[in-house]
Amino acid sequence: MDSIVADKIRGVLFGQAIGDALGVGTEFLSRSEVAFTFPNGLRNYSDFRIYSKITNQFEQFEDPRWSPGDWTDDTDQMLCILDSILARRTIDIHDIAARLHHWAVTDAFGIGATVSAIVRHPEFLENPHRVSEEYWESKGRISASNGGVMRTSPLGIWQYLEPEKIRYNAEIVCRITHADPRCMGSCVAVCLAISRLLQGEQNLDKLVDAIAKEVEKYHPEMATYLAKTQADSLAVLDLDEGLNARERVTYSYTLKTLAAGFWALRNANTFSEGIEAIVHEGGDADTNAAVAGSLLGARFGYRAIKPAWIEGLIYKQELERRAEKLIELCDRT
Repeated sequence: MDSIVADKIRGVLFGQAIGDALGVGTEFLSRSEVAFTFPNGLRNYSDFRIYSKITNQFEQFEDPRWSPGDWTDDTDQMLCILDSILARRTIDIHDIAARLHHWAVTDAFGIGATVSAIVRHPEFLENPHRVSEEYWESKGRISASNGGVMRTSPLGIWQYLEPEKIRYNAEIVCRITHADPRCMGSCVAVCLAISRLLQGEQNLDKLVDAIAKEVEKYHPEMATYLAKTQADSLAVLDLDEGLNARERVTYSYTLKTLAAGFWALRNANTFSEGIEAIVHEGGDADTNAAVAGSLLGARFGYRAIKPAWIEGLIYKQELERRAEKLIELCDRT
């Protein structure tokens, strides 16, 4: 395999994990709360802290299940997909479902309401698509959370030279837990972008415009949100909507996360610039930055990522082993 392609594949996986691991520091904070908590910015895992209303002072961010430099459910679920590909050498939705279920009952740090409800359904392992479809129906067909798009990046790498297979794979894996067309369209858009970046596409405006046309069939809002990525400022996406007074909750909406990732891809001059811009917007920051990180990793490659961000990942070596296996598998197939 061309060394540039291999570097980009590694960049996708590490980019996702780093975006997730940094973004959790500002997750569910409003933009103003991010500025208050991190007046000098959140730029390293060591910067993590929270403001205690009890002591009226800043304290070290602590959780018995998590330490700075660890990732969350976004990357854990991504690894369920990746590990299935490495083991099965094909897309097996039942194997992926089994891995998601095992993770949900043994770890589940950060698990969202949609995934939690679906993977614990007694019929999930037998027919995940039917269970997720029924859950979506029970919610009035309005549930379009970002739990599908946050984990989808390996599907843009596997069979990256075959766009129709990528589209199909992204859809059926998304549907394991997310049946809404907006969720499927979001996964397809991210995966197609990754595949084309691996193939050497450099015209980002052309790339985003082409993908917007390809996914507009999923929902009219898809083109609307992708068009917003032309804006100079992330403010147009209002990523923290729902965390300020008198706002409806939309920060976990799949199209907000999709647009955040494509905004970073389209506007950032470096990997670091893109990730930091997303992280400092607050909202569902770890998920937004995970998606942005995978796209930026496909654009700039692993070597463009700050070494401190790589070295600070607690499970860096485990991720590196998986990256090597995936590169070898893609090279052979």
